[in-house]
Amino acid sequence: MKRLAQIIAFIVCIPLIGSILIKPDKRTWEQKEDDTSAIDERFEISVREDIGTFYYKPETLTGLLMYCVIPQDTVFSISEDYIVSTDDVWDPEQEYLKALAIVCRSCIIYTWESEMCPEVLDYDNMQFAASDLYQIVQTDALNRKVLSDKSTDNRCIKLNEIKKAVDATQGAVITRDGKVMTAPFFTTTSSDLLVQEAGSGSGFSLNYAYELAVEGMNFYELLKHFYGDIRVMIYE
Repeated sequence: MKRLAQIIAFIVCIPLIGSILIKPDKRTWEQKEDDTSAIDERFEISVREDIGTFYYKPETLTGLLMYCVIPQDTVFSISEDYIVSTDDVWDPEQEYLKALAIVCRSCIIYTWESEMCPEVLDYDNMQFAASDLYQIVQTDALNRKVLSDKSTDNRCIKLNEIKKAVDATQGAVITRDGKVMTAPFFTTTSSDLLVQEAGSGSGFSLNYAYELAVEGMNFYELLKHFYGDIRVMIYE
């Protein structure tokens, strides 16, 4: 009888032992509080512009690139939306921006690794137009000084929403076969011209991704939709 009790106790404990020893699957990636990335400490990016050369940390440049590439007619708000069919509070703008933050950061890290991880990465190697990045920084500083977080100024709202998304995905990059991959993206001229052949390998459609987020896709689902067999990981 004692032997039988020991066997039963062992069987009951097996799931608990497994949950301790087996690392949870993070395929549906979600940032945890203890997920950190020291990528900002590894290098910076030099950008030559009309009035001089500026140096940015990767996370800062991620936000600046996002501001530049988002279609001009995309309007952001500070409130969450509501999905009537499920009675859920949903913020499609943040899901869209988090996906885009990971796309832009992946392009930066991929180029940095391709250039053999220099302490200072030349922005020209990324093949992006500079687009007066310093003016975005100045606008951001002015808005934060003059306007409150609840301001209805669209530039201020856009910058604040971008910062939230960058912070929420800090250090996250797209990988394939264990390596950071470049993440192509594209857009049409206005947000009402949707490119719906998504997932064909063309890259991240800046307009169509927004529509998919409104329909209920989270940032991870958006990235999987456009890039296929990928994973999102914290770059260390």
